[in-house]
Amino acid sequence: MKNLLLKTLALAAFAVSANAHAVTDISGDFLSGYTGSRDAAFDVLSADVSYNAGTNEFVFRTTAAGAIAGVNGAAYVFGLDAGGATVAPFTSVGLPGAVFNRTVTLRANGTAGAGATPITEHIVGDQIFATVSASLLPSNGRDFKDYTWTVWSIDTNVSGLGRLADFAPDANIKVTAVPEPATYGMLLGGLGLLGMVARRRAGSGAGK
Repeated sequence: MKNLLLKTLALAAFAVSANAHAVTDISGDFLSGYTGSRDAAFDVLSADVSYNAGTNEFVFRTTAAGAIAGVNGAAYVFGLDAGGATVAPFTSVGLPGAVFNRTVTLRANGTAGAGATPITEHIVGDQIFATVSASLLPSNGRDFKDYTWTVWSIDTNVSGLGRLADFAPDANIKVTAVPEPATYGMLLGGLGLLGMVARRRAGSGAGK
């Protein structure tokens, strides 16, 4: 019985963690052709994109090496592959795997957009994030949970490829799929059963 419960918990934990695709990036790895500001806000340290099927929303999040709010020209562009034809404009700077056909842009000046549609963003210290309805990032045949993404920081005061500061990751990866309620139910149920077994054993031990 105990082994079965442990296997249940292990499967539930795997289901919760298997879809985690948050990425980390080393500090100070600006692109060699970058000509913009070297403020720490342009240095991406981690990023994540998750999709919640229950709310039909994406969450976009980036952490920089320094405080973000108000940094002149700092912006973070999430490129998403929603299926179908994509563009790969960064091959010349050694990043052919960064492809996209949808974008979400978060800016240090407090403005943000899903494509051309304004959205609400939040900045807390070195983090910037936003929740975006999937309806603003329509599919070209791919399930929302199967979208792939990458993010790059830019200095909007610079034109051309010289504005590209840092990528995380350097090629698209799959979004994080928020676990379905049934997965949490399985995990909680397994924990409850383990608790019952522990209480029964404790009771049996006390009666000896």
